[in-house]
Amino acid sequence: MQENISINKKLRSGIDLIEIKRLEKSYEKFGMRMLTRLYDESEIDIFSKRKGYNGARYLAKNFAGKEAVSKVLGYGFTNGVRPRDIIIHRRYGGPEVELKGKAKDIAKKIKLTEISISLSDTDSLAVAVAHAIKEDA
Repeated sequence: MQENISINKKLRSGIDLIEIKRLEKSYEKFGMRMLTRLYDESEIDIFSKRKGYNGARYLAKNFAGKEAVSKVLGYGFTNGVRPRDIIIHRRYGGPEVELKGKAKDIAKKIKLTEISISLSDTDSLAVAVAHAIKEDA
């Protein structure tokens, strides 16, 4: 007997897992150069107000979020999509995604209408899951 498999062509998903220590070491080695390459000014401003381990956790969770969203777009960080073009705003009520540049252009081209993201962490890892809805399939 053959099963019918339903594929939801309107839903796109991405996930990423990163070691917090990896981002902490990158920041220690490259400092502001690393920040300006990967993060938007608003994210850097929030990071600068955090100290030590909490700062590294912030960087790792946001970077995992950027990676997850880049996977939703279907390109990762290729074809002109840069990490700083995917901005993760973390406010009360859950994080939100803002797209700029090529990331925004691709989202429009593939008709994404909504992106939802969830971030979490442990003592050593940060994880992000992103989902997006397409206008039509």
